[in-house]
Amino acid sequence: MEQQSLFKEFETNSLDEWKKKIVKDLKGKDYEETLVWKDENGIEHQPIYASENTANNDLIKAIQAAQKKSTHWGNVQLYDGSAENAVEKVTDGLKNGIDFAFVKNTTNFKPFIHARPKGKKIYFFLNEIDISHLPKRLLVDPIKDLLKHKPGAEKNLAALKSLFQERLNDLKPDHFLMVDGSVYKEAGATIIQELAFTLSHAVEYFDKMTNEGFTADAVARSFIFKMGYGNSYFSEIAKGRAFHYLVDQLYQQYKTKHRIVIWGEASNYYQAHKDPHTNLLRLSSQTMSAVLGNCNLVSLPAFDALEKASSLGMRMSRNIPLILKEESSFEHVRDASNGSFYIENLSAELATKAWELFRKVEKKGGLLAYFESGKLKEKLDKSHFNRLEKYNSKERTFLGVNKFENPNAKELLVNQKHAGGIAARVLSKEMNA
Repeated sequence: MEQQSLFKEFETNSLDEWKKKIVKDLKGKDYEETLVWKDENGIEHQPIYASENTANNDLIKAIQAAQKKSTHWGNVQLYDGSAENAVEKVTDGLKNGIDFAFVKNTTNFKPFIHARPKGKKIYFFLNEIDISHLPKRLLVDPIKDLLKHKPGAEKNLAALKSLFQERLNDLKPDHFLMVDGSVYKEAGATIIQELAFTLSHAVEYFDKMTNEGFTADAVARSFIFKMGYGNSYFSEIAKGRAFHYLVDQLYQQYKTKHRIVIWGEASNYYQAHKDPHTNLLRLSSQTMSAVLGNCNLVSLPAFDALEKASSLGMRMSRNIPLILKEESSFEHVRDASNGSFYIENLSAELATKAWELFRKVEKKGGLLAYFESGKLKEKLDKSHFNRLEKYNSKERTFLGVNKFENPNAKELLVNQKHAGGIAARVLSKEMNA
């Protein structure tokens, strides 16, 4: 039976014809000034995209091919193992919707493991790599700790060799080595900076461990990448798709190919310190970006986590991904943005610009040399304060902070570790002084 197009009776217009129609409707206003806007990554966003923007583009085809093959993502929640009733909180979360519990600040692993519901997994962040005392599932990132001047970071970096030797006895891929790109997001990075610096972060591990005698395969199979997700909805979706491609390109340089595991987390950097219930909107948007950006794992903080996460906040952070998965059917479609002229084009632009910056950092000696020279901090500070200026001038909108502010809303007592977040600085004369 001959297939018939539902729209064959309608005339097909080219991109130029659409633009002419838009110019006519503007009635004398300048097309570029009125409708084209440039973001902080230097990318111009057009008011209309069509097949001409993506047709016969080999980069876009490569990005499509690099995306994860499964529609599934794992629901993650983070816990402080030193908190009161921590074991009960982790057990409750695993029983009520999360797939993985990631626990920090504990060396007493057994109570958590013994209470773990069957079929669920717990990973432990290690403050110290002690080969004689390791849980089965662990996460370490000594380079992130170095960047944050954490005590013991250099010792842990040196101990990676013995950890790799221990883990190579397991024939299955064991994702224990974090490449935490969210540290750049939290410090104010643009999306392009976040992508480029995270790639350089991974290269530092590749080079260190291959110099220790391990294969690139052994390093790649250990990686779990983490990305922070912010408020720029479509750009953040494109970021996730671009990152799959960029890691795939990086692996090709090392002649290795392994399953790429990306953990996307809604960023505390963009959470408001006042009227915190507005954070539920931001967290939902950021989580959607992570899911549509094809992350393998997704997490979000409690909406009131800048002070202290409440039980309601923790429950909501579990339920938002579940609503997307089970009620909004986000898990039923693989790479949902595939074919979107706008997002496909944006993914390609981000990938191109990020790869250029990555190569510049590598020519400067790599991430750690870039950090020690002061260039990394300089770049991140510049992007952070440029963004802050736009929020304070109201050139950019921050719901509940610089627009539609509720003067009677509760204000959180922000923990010092979150003081670098953008919302805590917006319109704060004391912090901007």
